[in-house]
Amino acid sequence: MSLYNEMRPTTFDEIVGQDEAVAILKHVAEHTDDKTQPRVFLLEGQFGCGKTTAAYVFAKAIGCNASLGDVQILDASKDRSIDNIRAFVDMWGTYPMTRTSKGRVYIIDEMQGLTPICFEALLRNCEEVPPCTFVFFCTTDASKMPKALKSRCKVLPIKPLTPSAIYKNLGRVVQKTGIKIDDEAMKKIALNSESSARVSLQILENYALNGGNVDKAIEMQGGTGEKLEADTRALCKSIVSKRGTWEEIVSFLKAYSGQEETVRMAILGYLNACMINSKSATDRARMVRIAECFLNPFFNAGKCGLTYMLACAFEVK
Repeated sequence: MSLYNEMRPTTFDEIVGQDEAVAILKHVAEHTDDKTQPRVFLLEGQFGCGKTTAAYVFAKAIGCNASLGDVQILDASKDRSIDNIRAFVDMWGTYPMTRTSKGRVYIIDEMQGLTPICFEALLRNCEEVPPCTFVFFCTTDASKMPKALKSRCKVLPIKPLTPSAIYKNLGRVVQKTGIKIDDEAMKKIALNSESSARVSLQILENYALNGGNVDKAIEMQGGTGEKLEADTRALCKSIVSKRGTWEEIVSFLKAYSGQEETVRMAILGYLNACMINSKSATDRARMVRIAECFLNPFFNAGKCGLTYMLACAFEVK
């Protein structure tokens, strides 16, 4: 089993960087008898930041026994047929196998992969969720879901993780596994993890396997963090210098599809450095106008969010 799967958080307290979502899920878990509490949740956000993990932790918090079938998961990237969806939904309302469990949890992962007819089937069933049933929809691209279905969910944005949150999670894993690693190496992993807990643990696993060389561990992962930083720097230079082309932006968007929020943060980091090191008020004013294009997260905008931001920045005079 990979380190990422083996070291998933098992309690709400072990989940890092998602305070708002955790607070809501913890409250619902403590008040499952309250019929006014939400029963259908939409967890949306970047890959590897804890969407399905949060659902599993909630299931454990209400006493579900996964081995006895109290937790059911469907991967919509593979099982997207209407027959599979109907069979999955038919299980809603069945009582848990464990007498101490307060309900059953149903998870649909990679929700964006479903077909329109599947969304329609879910829409009808989400209007009145049976007792003892909690449903979690997990997606990296909520823009592909119908608005009517989203309106029936309690939407919980799962944020890209900050380096400090990743560092904290690495500390937990290192303590549990006994992996020998110094503080500087952990910080370097945290900075090269694409804001993703999954990527950070994959790098940590590489580190443990290669004898403790952190640079080699990052390289084994594909050097994705450093490459993104380098490509973002090159793109920003093109935009700032006014020598860039729209074709460069399109190529960049294709290369980093699915990492839009990580890219946005990387661009802001670069622009911040530019503003600090700028020599003239005119340059700083232009940097401010460009930075303003990237200030707001766009969890609900899908791929269009970053395209829109780069298009706006590209037109700044």
